[in-house]
Amino acid sequence: MKTMFAPLLAWCLAFMPAGAQAQTKPMRIIVPFAVGGASDTYTRLVAQKITEQTGKNIIVENRTGAGGRIAFDHAAKSPADGSVVVLIDATYAMLPGLFNNLPWDVNTDLVPAAMITQTPFVVMVQAESKIATLSDLIGQARAQPGKLNYGSAGMGSTNHIVTERFKADAKINVAHIPFRGMSEATLALQSGSLDLVIAASPTAMGPVKGGKLRALAVTTAKRSAALSGVPTASESGVPEFVTTNWFGFAVPKGTPAEFIQTLREDVARALTASEVREKLAAQGAEPANLSTEEFARFVREDTRRWSETIRSSGIKLE
Repeated sequence: MKTMFAPLLAWCLAFMPAGAQAQTKPMRIIVPFAVGGASDTYTRLVAQKITEQTGKNIIVENRTGAGGRIAFDHAAKSPADGSVVVLIDATYAMLPGLFNNLPWDVNTDLVPAAMITQTPFVVMVQAESKIATLSDLIGQARAQPGKLNYGSAGMGSTNHIVTERFKADAKINVAHIPFRGMSEATLALQSGSLDLVIAASPTAMGPVKGGKLRALAVTTAKRSAALSGVPTASESGVPEFVTTNWFGFAVPKGTPAEFIQTLREDVARALTASEVREKLAAQGAEPANLSTEEFARFVREDTRRWSETIRSSGIKLE
């Protein structure tokens, strides 16, 4: 019986649609960054809820290095059968501006499938700083060009590029001091070695809520529910400075449309769970509600904007 069944199974699998074949093996979600970061946290939160709601077998794999490029390249060259998904974020949209020759085509080789969440960046100063508002910061920076400084997680890091955009939109000159990571930069701000840091809300929430740092503004179009007393940059006199850190899933080019639609529906359903929403809210993150087409358009626009910022700021890593 076994010998008769094996050839029959092989024949059935051979003629089964690619999307259906993918259901027979685990779905692997590649995270380009280390365990414990926002990308990893949001991926595992959503993946676990999808498993609970659907019974699907999902494996989260951290494949770090080269600012995410190793993971993105691996995913872009993986089988397009629904077995591989990759977490993309604002970092992904910045890569074309930073590197002339990426080993995959950002425009075609990875297809945005489902956005998970967006978070604000937070403009912060030391809690004891005499700078009380974003207007104060801008006024002081304009009065003393180049005297104030800001810290980043390194050349070409997300918050380096975001702060350069803030400088351009606010028309100020603030010196850049790169660190080896946001933890070091945040500690330097707390100690008074820095005047300013712009960080994603998951990084900012702890020291701001703990009274160690003062939040001057958030970068979203409306105020963050997690920092409701903090005005937006638009309210504070920099209407052009509206941006978010975002997270979502992409798949290799050629992945069946039915798989992409199912993935988007699974993510949307997971984001309706109260415990998921509560955990996101604790980090200042808001669940996304974009269609696959809207997400793809969002990524294209974000890539264009960050490429313009990087070019005008003269940032280059090659």
